[in-house]
Amino acid sequence: MKRARLGLLAAATILLPVIAGACGDDGSSGGTLPPIITTTTSTTVNVTVPTERTYYVIQPGDTLSKIATRFSVSAAEVMALNGIVDPNHVEAGQRIEIPPTQVVLDTLPDTQPATSAP
Repeated sequence: MKRARLGLLAAATILLPVIAGACGDDGSSGGTLPPIITTTTSTTVNVTVPTERTYYVIQPGDTLSKIATRFSVSAAEVMALNGIVDPNHVEAGQRIEIPPTQVVLDTLPDTQPATSAP
């Protein structure tokens, strides 16, 4: 039992100065930190502008792919909107609806740079 106490006392004698030295101030810290300067990032806000419905009457010689290209949409979109199953079976004089094209305006929010007071 005495031997255990002696070992504990020796460990405390060795570790106490090491722990105290690790927690001390080395004197090199110079008061306060410099002020933090923050920056902001710009965010793009997408605004979708609704469009009116557009219809087209198929002319002789027209194909769905030609019509789709003319209106900057895909033939699959034209087929889906009008319930067309066979893209090769459209007839002159047939009235079809053209899918609206998405008009996206990229705008930046109106912000001012943020700074932090020292």
